[in-house]
Amino acid sequence: HSHLLELLRRTTVHGESNSALIIGPRGSGKSALLNHVLKDLREMNQVRENLLENPFLSGLLQTNDKVALKEITRQLQLENVVGDKVFGSFAENLAFLLEALRRGNRTSSCPILFVLDEFDLFVHHKNQTLLYNLFDISQSAQTPVTVIGLTCRQDILELLEKRVKSRFSHRQIYLMNSFDFKEYLKIFKAQLSLPDEFPDEAFAQKWNNNVQHLSEDKAVQDVLQKLFQHTKDLRSLHLLLV
Repeated sequence: HSHLLELLRRTTVHGESNSALIIGPRGSGKSALLNHVLKDLREMNQVRENLLENPFLSGLLQTNDKVALKEITRQLQLENVVGDKVFGSFAENLAFLLEALRRGNRTSSCPILFVLDEFDLFVHHKNQTLLYNLFDISQSAQTPVTVIGLTCRQDILELLEKRVKSRFSHRQIYLMNSFDFKEYLKIFKAQLSLPDEFPDEAFAQKWNNNVQHLSEDKAVQDVLQKLFQHTKDLRSLHLLLV
C-alpha cells in the first residue's frame, strides 16, 4: 500500500512517470488495494491541486487497440477535440490525446494514471501496440503517465515482447492471501459487525454480541472451515454471507 501510494504521489505531485504490475490470485485484493490507494491519494492536499485523470481499461471489454483507444478518448472526455481528425498510426492518435490534456500554458500536463485490468489479455493484442505506446510514454518525459496493470498470471513478463519489456520499469507488487483460519474468523466477524458510529448504540451492541456467538458456534465454524480449505478468496466468503 505505502509503495503504491508513494509511486502515484510522485506522479501527481512531481510529474514522474512510472509503470508497475500488481500480481496475485483472483480475489487476493488487487483492485481493493488500488482503490484504497486512490482514495487515500485524493485526500492529500498536494494532490487536490493537481488532479489525476484515471482511465480504466479492462482486457475483457477492450478486446483490441482500436476499442481501447476509443474508450480512453471517452473516459478523458476528448471526443470533441478529436472530432473528424484522421490519424496515420495508433501512436500519433495517442500522442494527440495526451497533448490535448496539456494545460493552457503548455508547460505542465495533467498527470494520468492508466489502469489495465486483466493485463494479460492486453498482451494478446496485435503487436502489443497499446502496451508499447503506453510504456514508451511512461519512459519519456513528455506527459506524467503511470501505467498500473492488474493480473493473476505469474509468468506475465515472459509474455511481453522484447521492445515492450525494455520499456517496462519491472516494478512488481505481489499479493498473496496468507492468513490462517483464526484470521479468517476475524474477517468473518468484521464483515458482519456493525460499526461504532452506528446511530442505535444498544441495537449495534446486541447485534455484535450475536455475531460473536455465531462465530463461536461449532456448526458455523465447520462450514467456514470447509470453505477456507477450499478457497481463501474473500469474495466466496462474501457470497456465502449474502
